Amino acid sequence: MNTNISRRWFIGGLASFGAFGGNRIFSAHAGTFSGGKPNITFGVISDVHVRLAASREGFDKDHDTSTLIHTFEWFRAQGVDAVMIVGDIADKGLVDELQYVADAWFKVFPGDKSPDGRHVQRLFVYGNHDYEGYGYGGYAKKLWPDETERAQHVLSTDQKANWEKIFHEEFSPIKFWTVNGYSFVGGHWTADRCHGKEETGIAGVEEFFAAHPKMLDPKKPFFYFQHPHPKDTCYGSWAWGHDDGRATRALTPFSNAIAFSGHSHTTLTHDQSIWQGAFTSLGTSSLRYTGGAYSLTRFPMGYENGGGTAEFDPYKIMTGYGSTRDGRQGMLVRVYESHVVFTRREFVYDQSLGEDWVLPLPAAESKPFAFAEHAKRSIAPQFPAGAELLVSRARAKNRGAAAKGKKAAIPAEEKDVFVLDFPAATAAKNGRAFDYEIVAAPKDGGKKVKKYLMADGYNMSPDAPRARRPLTCRIAADQLPQGVEFRFAVRPVNSLGKPGAPLVSGWQPAVAAKA
Repeated sequence: MNTNISRRWFIGGLASFGAFGGNRIFSAHAGTFSGGKPNITFGVISDVHVRLAASREGFDKDHDTSTLIHTFEWFRAQGVDAVMIVGDIADKGLVDELQYVADAWFKVFPGDKSPDGRHVQRLFVYGNHDYEGYGYGGYAKKLWPDETERAQHVLSTDQKANWEKIFHEEFSPIKFWTVNGYSFVGGHWTADRCHGKEETGIAGVEEFFAAHPKMLDPKKPFFYFQHPHPKDTCYGSWAWGHDDGRATRALTPFSNAIAFSGHSHTTLTHDQSIWQGAFTSLGTSSLRYTGGAYSLTRFPMGYENGGGTAEFDPYKIMTGYGSTRDGRQGMLVRVYESHVVFTRREFVYDQSLGEDWVLPLPAAESKPFAFAEHAKRSIAPQFPAGAELLVSRARAKNRGAAAKGKKAAIPAEEKDVFVLDFPAATAAKNGRAFDYEIVAAPKDGGKKVKKYLMADGYNMSPDAPRARRPLTCRIAADQLPQGVEFRFAVRPVNSLGKPGAPLVSGWQPAVAAKA
């Protein structure tokens, strides 16, 4: 059955291949790809994280519904047929928080209707915060010390009853919808706590697809969504918050499957947010803040301006990156007969996050968003003509760390620091620098030291002022080659790993080796 679906999906689209001159790779500026009226248009957001204030009056700062309402309004203006929320709706898993989200929805789409009277389908599922957020930091216990009273305010006391009361729709752990002839399947987070990088996954997803083999039209794409990332798809094996592989196994037989997932808050400016293999998988980022420290841990040593728990964080000089809360992101999806267009958007500044991703149909025919293929087509970032790398010396303190368990405290001490100043790599059109690789190479040919700097404005529009301003990196001298002359090379790298030409400094005097 599964083989036949893939074969029919492949053969069914061969006739449309010639319409594009044999070229199934599209390039489109955000929001400008014209292909007539789409068959279906829908909005996708995740990780809304509406949070009730501790006073129970209004919301915690930065966790209200204003961005959500604005996003719903933008989707409404685009004429959407549906809106998807891929979990973590209620930050602390409280009934009142989910009710506020429902109120926001019905304010923008009264009676689930658009202004022209069309039905707009809600495609919402629970995430881990909806399931267990009440227990994070003992939050609900502080608000309602009495266990019986507390249970009345917690969503997971009765996920089904609370959902049906708030949204006026039937709840089931795995839910199926049909919108404009296209199938959608959503999996709720209904069991098990959050485990961080390695999640358990959505209960029942494999069983659901095995039990409903004839539910899906093999000639059309269908859309599956769950909170954790399907394992080894978007972002690859390093993804924070991927499941245990059950969704990947369930979807692998279906080349027409397009999956959406959230949880990691990884920015949509990262080109590994879309993946193609046996099926297609997309990370949806977050409407609350973009993850930096925990969701971008490709490098064991972390970023010099990152946070998180990388081994050498206490020895870094720079503080963690400071604008992740500007990155309130989502996407608009438009489905045509021959392709699907994914438009990425930031909702604080109402800006495009880059060119549209245009996926040719049928998806089995080619895989332009397989990481290797995507990287091959991508454009390497470049520094402006005449750019220079300036190196100076200073004194500064490392971050330090308090004692934890059997680990001793690491003091924050003033020490010698190298300061690297260079312009943002903005010379190549569409060649966006996601991070910078900094290599300190000894003159005697000894072992090189590599450091990484997250690009300023990495989670914002490529035209945002922050993405274009000069950068400064500070590195402790005792983390660099010791006892020999060395020089720095700074290379801009896109999110698919393609590097641009480096800026190289002059030779730096030897740092005295540690006694």
